[in-house]
Amino acid sequence: MSVRVGDVTIFPHGAFLHDLGALLIADLHIGYEEVLLESGIHLPRSQYGRIKLAVLDALERFDPDLLILLGDVKHEFGGATRQEWVEVLDLIRSLKESVEIHVVRGNHDNYLIPILRREDVPLHDPGLAMGRYYLAHGHKPLGVLPEGTEFLIMGHEHPAIGLRDELGVKRKFKCALLGSLEDWSLLVLPAISPLAPGTDILSTPRRDLLSPLLASLDLSQFEVIVTDQEAGTVLMGTVGQLRRVQGIPINL
Repeated sequence: MSVRVGDVTIFPHGAFLHDLGALLIADLHIGYEEVLLESGIHLPRSQYGRIKLAVLDALERFDPDLLILLGDVKHEFGGATRQEWVEVLDLIRSLKESVEIHVVRGNHDNYLIPILRREDVPLHDPGLAMGRYYLAHGHKPLGVLPEGTEFLIMGHEHPAIGLRDELGVKRKFKCALLGSLEDWSLLVLPAISPLAPGTDILSTPRRDLLSPLLASLDLSQFEVIVTDQEAGTVLMGTVGQLRRVQGIPINL
C-alpha cells in the first residue's frame, strides 16, 4: 500500500525518504478530543492509540534513522492541555530509543517547546533543510529556500478528495498531492490524525485553502495520490482530470 516516486515512498500515513533514511509524518493533532469535549462534543479517546500504532507500524516497515514530525503535533492553540502533555510525552518516550526525532513547528504547536526540551527533541522553525529536501509545515510563506533545494515537502492542508459514485453518494479520501513549484517538486502530505478528514481539494476554491502557498498555486496539474487505509495508496490522475470527471470547474 504505497507509491514510490524516485527516492520518496508515499504511504497512508506519510512518506519515507530513502536517500536520507527519514520517515515523515504530518498533522497528528494530539489532544483534539479534549478540545472537542470543552465544546460539548464527546468522543472516545481513541485517536492517540491509533496514531501511535500507525507510527510504530511505519517504523517497523521502513526502519528509518530519522523520524520527522511536520508540525501540528498537538492541537490546542492557547496552551498545552493535560491530555497533550501526557500523550505527546508518551509518544516521544516510546520512540526516541529506536529513532532520532525532529519536529518542524506547526501553527498548533504553541507551548510544545517545554515538552520537547524535557526530552531533548529539536524543534525547527520555520522549516528544516536536509540535503536536497526542505521540510516545512506549510502555514507560513516560504521566503527564500536554501541553495540546493530540489524537493519541498509540507503538511498543514490535510488534503483529501471527495468523489461521487453513479448514485450520487459522496465519499472523502485522504490524499497526497505531488506537483511543481517553480523549479522544485512539491509534495503535500495527508494528516495522520483520524479526526482530520481533510480539505476537499477538488471542490474547495483556492482562496479558501488553509495554506497560503497552495492558495497561490494552480493545483489542476498536481497529481492526486489517494492514501486511504482501506482503499490503499493509488495514483488517481491530476486534480484537473478528477474535477472534469466529477463535473467540477477545472480552475477554481
